[in-house]
Amino acid sequence: MQSQVLSKCERLFTVLVSLFFLSALLGGCAGKEVNREDPDALFQGAEEAFKDEHYLVALEKYRDIKNRFPYSARAVDSELRIADTYFEQESYIEAESAYEIFKELHPTHSKGDYVQYRIGLSFFKQIPDDSARDLSAAYKAIEAFGVLEQKYSSSEYLSKAREHIVEARKRLAEHENYVANFYYQRQHYLSASYRYSALLQEYGNLGYDEEALYRLVQSYYHIKMYENAEDAARRLMSQFPATKYKDDVKTVLEAMKKKG
Repeated sequence: MQSQVLSKCERLFTVLVSLFFLSALLGGCAGKEVNREDPDALFQGAEEAFKDEHYLVALEKYRDIKNRFPYSARAVDSELRIADTYFEQESYIEAESAYEIFKELHPTHSKGDYVQYRIGLSFFKQIPDDSARDLSAAYKAIEAFGVLEQKYSSSEYLSKAREHIVEARKRLAEHENYVANFYYQRQHYLSASYRYSALLQEYGNLGYDEEALYRLVQSYYHIKMYENAEDAARRLMSQFPATKYKDDVKTVLEAMKKKG
């Protein structure tokens, strides 16, 4: 019985000793101070906070480095990381502004293509899903990605940028189609014809051509612009010979002939 008690006490003692050393080890790590006069050490701490998604902490650390060591290389790194942190927070307006400021302050920086790509991506992320809403961010994204293509023709970010350009153009085409349909459904055929024409001219081959041409035929017919209607009908039949609107278009063409 006594030996069993001693055995239990020994095990308990071993556990307590292990816990003591583990606590001491963790306490030592937690209490390890960063040299506040070493921008590299401070930057490493900021990077760890960023990696752990503690973005508010990371922002404060990057700002501290930038303010306390304005002429160090880490100050420049911190300026860029501030923009990255805003982006990861999904604060895309602030991110775009921060990237723009970085671009102006450091026009020859080695990561210039990355900065330009992120400017475009910040705009792209602001494009609303609803085609009825303002899509000015789509235009700005396309413009920013265009600058990337012009200035950094061998950038590793070009492929992704081009994909985003296509997607942004699709959003704009969807918006233009929405507006054109809005006028068409309310029988404002002149306005509808302007918008369908713009859709075909600016955003061709994005999935809206067949319906736009058909509705252009109908719009021109209703406003008695028969030559334009015939031209739109020829384009429709040429580009989409098996179009589902074939019979309707023939009916319109026959009606125009009768009216002379």
